[in-house]
Amino acid sequence: MKKILSIILVVVMTFGLMVGCGGAKYKDGTYEKTSEPDERGNYATIKIVIKSGKIAEAEYVEYTPNGPKDENYGTNNGKIENQENYDKAQKALAASKTFGEKLVKAQDPSKVDVVSGATNSHKTFVQLANEALSEAKK
Repeated sequence: MKKILSIILVVVMTFGLMVGCGGAKYKDGTYEKTSEPDERGNYATIKIVIKSGKIAEAEYVEYTPNGPKDENYGTNNGKIENQENYDKAQKALAASKTFGEKLVKAQDPSKVDVVSGATNSHKTFVQLANEALSEAKK
């Protein structure tokens, strides 16, 4: 009787491990997407690397027509004309730079929190991440 219970227990535990560690959610590879430019020509890209069926790396970058948004984002030809607007732009940029790392931790774009001041960036991030991950499921 003990032997039968032991065998049943081993089978149940093995099945539990198989279900809990189920198959890969995504196909391994690198998936990249680019948003359409907005009315000012700004756009964003995302690059997601899948390893062992999980999001291993994610990079989200926002661009102006002149290149990646950087410390000059929110200026006019490199000059700060409105400190408040510049500070808001830089806060939004700093928040958007954390989206990739947060996606790796959360493994789900919808679980990456919106940051005040970066709502539009977050919407674009979630859209691009979902598009890339849809491709990774095919």
